[in-house]
Amino acid sequence: MADLAPVALEKAATPQENVVLPALRGDLSISKQYYEGRTYYVVKDPISLQYFRLTAEDYALASLFNGRRTFGQIRDEWAKGHPHLRLDFTTDELNERVLKFANDLALLQFLSVQGQRVKARLDAAKRHKAKKGGLYAFTNQVFFFRKALFDPDRLFARMAKPLWWIWTKATFWISWAVIALGAAVFIYNADHLDQALANLFNWHNIALMWVTTILIKSIHELGHGLTCKHFGGEVHEVGVMTMVFTPYFFVNVSDCWTMPDRRHRMLVSFAGIYVELVFAALAAFLWVVIAPGWFKDFLFNIIIVSSVSTLLFNANPLMRFDGYYIMIDATETPNLQQKSRALVQNTVTHWLFGKGTKGELLSRMPLPKKRLLLFYTYAVLSWLYGYYVIYKLIVFMEPHLKPLGLEGLTNWFAFLALTGWVVVPLWHFVQHLHLTTDDLKPGGRWRRIGWIFGVPLAAFIGFCFVPVEKEVTRHSAVELADPEIVHPDTAGFISEVRVREGQIVKPGDVLGVLDNREMKQNLAVQEQTVHEYELRIQQALGLGKTEEIRVLENMLAGAKNTRAKLQQDVNRLELRAKTGGVILSRDLGLRIGQLLRPPQDAFCEIGSLNPMKIKVPLDEKEVRYVKPGNPVTLIADAFPGIKFQGVVAGQPMELEDHNFPPAFSKDRGGDVATYHDASGHDKLLDHVYVITVEVQNPENLLRYGMTARAKIATGKRPFGGIVLQWITDLISLDYRF
Repeated sequence: MADLAPVALEKAATPQENVVLPALRGDLSISKQYYEGRTYYVVKDPISLQYFRLTAEDYALASLFNGRRTFGQIRDEWAKGHPHLRLDFTTDELNERVLKFANDLALLQFLSVQGQRVKARLDAAKRHKAKKGGLYAFTNQVFFFRKALFDPDRLFARMAKPLWWIWTKATFWISWAVIALGAAVFIYNADHLDQALANLFNWHNIALMWVTTILIKSIHELGHGLTCKHFGGEVHEVGVMTMVFTPYFFVNVSDCWTMPDRRHRMLVSFAGIYVELVFAALAAFLWVVIAPGWFKDFLFNIIIVSSVSTLLFNANPLMRFDGYYIMIDATETPNLQQKSRALVQNTVTHWLFGKGTKGELLSRMPLPKKRLLLFYTYAVLSWLYGYYVIYKLIVFMEPHLKPLGLEGLTNWFAFLALTGWVVVPLWHFVQHLHLTTDDLKPGGRWRRIGWIFGVPLAAFIGFCFVPVEKEVTRHSAVELADPEIVHPDTAGFISEVRVREGQIVKPGDVLGVLDNREMKQNLAVQEQTVHEYELRIQQALGLGKTEEIRVLENMLAGAKNTRAKLQQDVNRLELRAKTGGVILSRDLGLRIGQLLRPPQDAFCEIGSLNPMKIKVPLDEKEVRYVKPGNPVTLIADAFPGIKFQGVVAGQPMELEDHNFPPAFSKDRGGDVATYHDASGHDKLLDHVYVITVEVQNPENLLRYGMTARAKIATGKRPFGGIVLQWITDLISLDYRF
């Protein structure tokens, strides 16, 4: 909805004093509203379906255009009804004010003499806009396409009438009770989320999610249309649109701007979100009781799309969806986005080119000073959030397109978005400044901007020669390097486990016990043999058989040696730690009864705690800087106030998919980009290297599995060289010389 305000026009000549001005079109629809304690009038053009807002003072002037009054009569009648005008304006200024307003009415096609040609001019303007196109328009067509189909006003009127009960207070509060109960049921059954989330991004469910989104968003738009019709508005446009390659239906409910009751306008904007939340609650009730399968996945998709998606996007006032229109009615700030961005652009222009620069957009949309902080904040946040959403969408698309061999599309989309939404708007901003050669003269605008940017540029160039510390920062879970692997020295079945994951052990501690019945039986037999030889020696001593005693003693010595070896083998059935550290293996208690054979089988892994050797991932752009001996500072998320010091202990090694630690993945707290293959395994998107870092951990605070941030100091380099390398890395290798 646009504001109606004076547009610059040449000063009128006095002969127009007696010129009869044409009347306003009789088909214009006008409604009275209140914003910020002031009265306004919203004018609806039923042909172009555009809406304009007039102040009470401008509406009084417009109402004087009846086709019979002359220019002078209109001016005098207006001044008579508003005596302050004679004090605020001179005669010439008052004449110019009325002429400008008459020109505005003509430009907006509001005068009766233009009524018969409005439709033709509107169609011609649309054709001209379609032909004009440009990269900005093309970018919007790629990401956000919109096409009207038909006029649904009569259809919605028939649908809304029998559904009157939906908009009663009783239904409203019952619905909120259902939504609250559905949320409680969903949270209570949150233990089922792991399986649901695991299926969320497989290809079968992505297709199902796409269909779910189309259905839910179509019902969402239906809620807007029926609510607008229920409160007396008109709905003259329904069509299809694509938003980030996903098709939707849309319903144009701009007519709600003519509603005098602000509460009704807010309910029209909120209706879509409200309907989706009700559907999410109903789906949650069914999701709990339905058996696993495609229908349960479909219900989970409804819950996600109708709750998480609609609250993050539709209810977000930083994007021009439902939340935005709710906010402008709640804060009584129409055209918030246009006004706030015009204010920022005007401020930047004044800052660059001086106070004398005029901002056309801002002059047409005067802003209340008490809302300036809101306008500045909203403009900056909406710009940042919009660019952030586009960036995240492009990043999100890459891992899902790579398995199909279409990852190159993400680069094309990124280039298109950057050019269409950043470069082109900046170029248009410069064009609208209308800079000339006169601006190069002393006091000109180029001189001012030269000083503004020249001084910081000179300072930056000077700073480029200053050596600064080049740091490589990575975030991931603590993954231990070179842990002790406990192997059995002899075969046996696990009969006892005396440790658990995360337990700290010392060298020599018993970790578990194996059972080998054959070995124990052989030891028992050998014990009996030793005992028999000892008895026979005693008998020979009693009989004085000297030669027999020597033979029996030799046999006894051999039996004892055999017994000692068998005893050593039995003792080896106890699995002991050779080094101290923490137990890394999980679910050791479940391994009781398993057979272990040396040397291939392992019982568990033990990681040293002090010093602790951990793995840190690096990408191709970082690995060039890191060398053995570089100091490392590690800060664990669990202990943000403690810095663990260490050094790089070895040369970087490239990781492969088969030896990639899952803790490095973004899905599990790390910062390495991965995607899931058809079997659900993590696959690397880029080349990843890993280094071993030896960290001092004297108090054993740092543990395996903790998330931490590692800062690797790689030495000092000129700041300019670091910046140049960063710029070079932005360019593809295919285009470097």
